[in-house]
Amino acid sequence: MRRVFPSIIAIVVLAEMLSAQTNEKILSIAFRGTYTTSSKVFDNPDSPSSDVRGQYFTLDNIYGPGIEVRINIPGQSVAITIAAEYLSKQNVSDQLVGFTTPPRRLSVKEGFTLIPIELGVNVPIPLGSDGARLSIGGGVGSYIGTRILNVGGAEAPQQNRPVSYGIHVETNFDYQIIPRLYARAEMRFRDPEFTTESKFEQETTELNGVSVLLPHDAFRSRINVNGLTFGVGLVFELF
Repeated sequence: MRRVFPSIIAIVVLAEMLSAQTNEKILSIAFRGTYTTSSKVFDNPDSPSSDVRGQYFTLDNIYGPGIEVRINIPGQSVAITIAAEYLSKQNVSDQLVGFTTPPRRLSVKEGFTLIPIELGVNVPIPLGSDGARLSIGGGVGSYIGTRILNVGGAEAPQQNRPVSYGIHVETNFDYQIIPRLYARAEMRFRDPEFTTESKFEQETTELNGVSVLLPHDAFRSRINVNGLTFGVGLVFELF
């Protein structure tokens, strides 16, 4: 994430240097669909072995809705943005589960949900056209995560409510459809990571009439949503 801080500083400096005036309204709201390229799930984040700690599986192609409110500061080439999204990804497959007694091949549903809530600064880049707008921005965010895990029909509810914090950098391009209505395409980089604690609600599950013992202690997982996020949507200028 250290590589992102120079970008944030550059955005702030650019906001001070730009003096171009735009015809944007003060308040706008955007509705968008998002696509995040990849994420990693680490099942053994507390293992004493660095090799085991570093083992992960990927959950790719993550979709979700989002909303953003943008407030343009009158007389300044800078805007304040408040954005929220809902990301969810699940995968179902038959796996050899090693923590059961005895180890068995079971149906496993696993995944996560993530709610990013981000506050940012956005700076317009003059293009010389009222119908097309380019901007860059960045800021801070809080990220609320939930682990999803079901093994052989047995749920493992999350016992904690982790919230992580981080920064993001974004680029937006708007194209006017009609007055006060724009199509938007955006690209956003962030790297949220959170650690969850889960525990099975039941001691056993059934497989072909045979009881399989499940671990009774709580266990931790670490989830890193480390991909690029792309978004498309509509922007409505209110006033």
